[in-house]
Amino acid sequence: MIFVDSNIWCYYFDKRLPEHEKVRGSMREIVQSEEIICNTIVVMEVVHYLVRNFKETVARKKIEYFVNLSTMKIEDFNRQMLTATLEQLLSYAYPNGLGGRDATIVATMNSEGVTRIISHDGIFKRLARKLAYEVIDPI
Repeated sequence: MIFVDSNIWCYYFDKRLPEHEKVRGSMREIVQSEEIICNTIVVMEVVHYLVRNFKETVARKKIEYFVNLSTMKIEDFNRQMLTATLEQLLSYAYPNGLGGRDATIVATMNSEGVTRIISHDGIFKRLARKLAYEVIDPI
């Protein structure tokens, strides 16, 4: 199981971005062969990007594909996950720099026992050893 960060999804869905070519192959393989974990916060972040950067018909098509991926499990952000996220934020915000949205990722990964993440976000690289994560950055 692997967590796919929002930045990777945005690069994957937007062919205009220079990072697209670098993530396309990795993401196609992940989508076809791995179980993906995500949370509702990341889903909304990706959907917001798509709505802001594509015409409505194109955005809708990409969103429908994204939220209906058969290989992706989407975890709800409920009160229990909020409590776990707050604990991660309090533990790693200073001096490591973990922010609120990324803290939801850490809490989700910990809750599901996931130790692999694909991301281009430096915070996960900085925390990889402390959290015992394998961070894949295709860029």
